[in-house]
Amino acid sequence: MFKTYVQDEQFNLQINRFMNDYYQEDDRAQADLEQMIPRLQDAHSWYETWLDFAQKRENSKDFDLASVYYQAAEFYLSPEDPNKDTMYQKYRETFYKGYTEFDYDFFQIPYEGSYLPAVKLLTPGANQTLLVFGGYDSYMEEMLKMMQFIKGINYDIIVFDGPGQGTALKNGLKLIHNWEKPISTIIDYFKLDRVSILGASWGGYLAMRAAAFEKRIDKVIAFNIFYCGLDALKNRMPAETYKSIMQLVDHNEADQVNSLLEKMMANSMDLEWKLTKGMENTGAATPFELFKAIEKHTMHGIGQFINQDVLLLAGQDDQYVPISRLPQIQQELSNAASITTKVFTKETGGEQHCQAGHRELAFNEIKKFL
Repeated sequence: MFKTYVQDEQFNLQINRFMNDYYQEDDRAQADLEQMIPRLQDAHSWYETWLDFAQKRENSKDFDLASVYYQAAEFYLSPEDPNKDTMYQKYRETFYKGYTEFDYDFFQIPYEGSYLPAVKLLTPGANQTLLVFGGYDSYMEEMLKMMQFIKGINYDIIVFDGPGQGTALKNGLKLIHNWEKPISTIIDYFKLDRVSILGASWGGYLAMRAAAFEKRIDKVIAFNIFYCGLDALKNRMPAETYKSIMQLVDHNEADQVNSLLEKMMANSMDLEWKLTKGMENTGAATPFELFKAIEKHTMHGIGQFINQDVLLLAGQDDQYVPISRLPQIQQELSNAASITTKVFTKETGGEQHCQAGHRELAFNEIKKFL
């Protein structure tokens, strides 16, 4: 169940994202949250609070909770903060100490002078393969945890960090829009003839892009719909402000764009996080460069090339992706073999981004589709 813990919209989403789908009935987590919530006032107190409880849970060998708390502690830290990499490493270290849901194998898949880290979850007797990845800020360990909701399906599941994500990003691979490249590399590496793919959050766009140009994909799941990257940057921004920014971007007025956005970032922790994280992911040095890079992340012009079976999941109150994109996406998928759509509302539950707080509802639809 999606709960309102604090007034800050982003804080609230992240608490639900990290906690509610797994720990609503967990007395340890609920006791921790009761103490943590009053302390969450700003980015600094957010970091200190989650770190405090992460260390306590690690010391008591509650590695599953410690991992979640380290991930939350890392969330708002800037790339320049030396604590950021420490939190990430502690997150991964405690995650694997506490992960027992599947038997699994690790892989390092060679890619452009580096590698894509991947974990293959083994399902006895499975004769199909599902590739799973996240988006703008998720790590493959977060996606691994979600796979508990579809355990037992007739698929081996390969979860990986692509360029701009997790360990791949730490190793220098920056976020790209043409996601067919890493997908094709993974298909080749495992010598697969057919795969289905699931992209979460921004991965909803990345999955569509891959399906448009890699025809060994037979089914594509957008968990959630994600038409273009700029939607996430402009959401919660006044329409006229966004229009003015894009006019400046289109005319390559870099200094004006940077000045305007830097002022806006100073007054919005949400926007500051989106742009800072985006610059880290893409390697952009300025907000202007980020906007230019993110413009490439769009379904515009590629929908007609997607001829696979498609599942579109959407939350009515998604704070990153406007629900108004859904009919446009459906219309542009003019050659899809089939389109299955599920919109989640407050009445059904799952109305938030990627069904945070009601994750099992999304995966029930995914299981039916697969």
